[in-house]
Amino acid sequence: MNNIRLFFSETLSTNMSGKLDKSQSHYVNKVMRVKENEVFSLFNSSGEWEAKILSISRGIVQFNIIQQLRQKETTKELWLAFSPIKSNYFNFMIQKATELGVTKFLPIVFDRTIVRKINKERLEKVIIEATEQSNRINVPSIEDSQNLKNFLLKNKNKIDLIAHLSWQRLY
Repeated sequence: MNNIRLFFSETLSTNMSGKLDKSQSHYVNKVMRVKENEVFSLFNSSGEWEAKILSISRGIVQFNIIQQLRQKETTKELWLAFSPIKSNYFNFMIQKATELGVTKFLPIVFDRTIVRKINKERLEKVIIEATEQSNRINVPSIEDSQNLKNFLLKNKNKIDLIAHLSWQRLY
């Protein structure tokens, strides 16, 4: 079996047939060069499933679910509250935190935060790619940006630990 794992947001079940979206079909067909009757994995919060390619028509991959490979994961909640940073470092942080098991990202905007807006749609793609790469089933969520006061008031009974790191140059 190829090591192709794709996130599929719709419901999955044994003997179900479906289609991949355009970008996933392109990845499977053109990048990974998977042919008809070959298998790959699909996953979502309900588990991981083995899928067989039925056909590739007009660049769209049609598949059939063969069997369930893994059940839904039960994980402890691990949140990462952070101040948004510049794009390249931000993507790297999101990828590595996803691989380490973070279940929820909470952007906090402070008075001196430079990056005040985040592109949630782009970050969700980064999160899904990191989830596919790290062999996780549960995809972490990303909340809307908020200030520290609102975050603390909203989550005062849910937080066990808050850590703060400050980097300072010494000359």
